[in-house]
Amino acid sequence: MATRAMLRAFSKPTFPCRTFQYLSLASVSRSASTLVLAENEAGSIRAPSVSAVVAAIVLSKDNSITVLLAGSGPSLREAATHAASCHPSVSQVLVADSDKFIHPIAEPWAKLVHLVQQRGDYSHIIAPSVSFGKNILPRAAALLDVSPITDVIEIAESDLFVRPIYAGNALCTVRYTGANPCMLTIRSTSFPVPPTLADSKSKEAPISQVALSTFGERNSRYIKQTSQDTERPDLGNARIVITGGRGLKSAENFKMIEKLAEKLV
Repeated sequence: MATRAMLRAFSKPTFPCRTFQYLSLASVSRSASTLVLAENEAGSIRAPSVSAVVAAIVLSKDNSITVLLAGSGPSLREAATHAASCHPSVSQVLVADSDKFIHPIAEPWAKLVHLVQQRGDYSHIIAPSVSFGKNILPRAAALLDVSPITDVIEIAESDLFVRPIYAGNALCTVRYTGANPCMLTIRSTSFPVPPTLADSKSKEAPISQVALSTFGERNSRYIKQTSQDTERPDLGNARIVITGGRGLKSAENFKMIEKLAEKLV
């Protein structure tokens, strides 16, 4: 009897179960949109910033690319015009015109990136891996509560990147699993600008001003910038790098390396 009662209990109809379908983040994610932090100098954006635009194109073919510039005065307007036509894939140029950005100090720039990200909700933020990008991006990432990926040399997927480790003796493949935005610094030599693009006149993207009415005061002050006077490009952006070793035997013989570098420029 006990066995029959148990079988009868198991045979009773149960309440119907509802089926829930959980969509992955990949299935509901929108198309990629990238904010490129561009450094401007003497009325144009620097070559590493154009390489950051090239890297943004690798992320996705239908990527919407916005270039962010900051500064003050006529040179900023000239740089904005250059940014609008530096690459046909640029969708928009945002300009923050204020005395706060006369010098590329990390504190106001990081607040600006945080402000623009809140309004634009970009999926990626890219900066060149030069002093400009290395100074700004980590602080901006902290304000946005995300972990940046630095010195990217290859973009395999929109969330899969390759970067060197151990002084370049090994390569590390990193998958980003955090929340938007995915923030990167890229090595400009790994994303070269095509020569045909540099010589051609592409279409101009629209230029818009960033509203800075809610932008707070900065807590840092610019003192001075010290740099070595040279006509050669800095090491991070050089197309050709020549090194010498023990075979030269003396410091005087390194002048031969300098003469060779001048011939190869």
